[in-house]
Amino acid sequence: MPFDKLSLAGMTAVNEEYLDIGSIAERFTVHNRTIKRLIEEFAKKLKRHRRRRGREFLYLWSDILKCAKIHLGIEQDEVPSVTIKKAFTKQRVKELEAVVERLSREN
Repeated sequence: MPFDKLSLAGMTAVNEEYLDIGSIAERFTVHNRTIKRLIEEFAKKLKRHRRRRGREFLYLWSDILKCAKIHLGIEQDEVPSVTIKKAFTKQRVKELEAVVERLSREN
């Protein structure tokens, strides 16, 4: 998608502002179809904080901005890394084994 990385990295969301697709496209200086594709890609995240005005949807500016930054790689999604997941899984397995052992001793 033809976003300008430098201007996008400098953009911030100060207040809660709901915008339609045309206004979002103007702020990013891209075509409306580009914004529609971005919304399609991140539909699950954006669905929670959208409103309707007549027939069109209004999207929260901070959510759209965050999704665009994630798409371009400026920011990362809040998904933990594989090493963190492995460490958490090992810790959880140890806790569950301790619970099983404790319960078997009680019976």
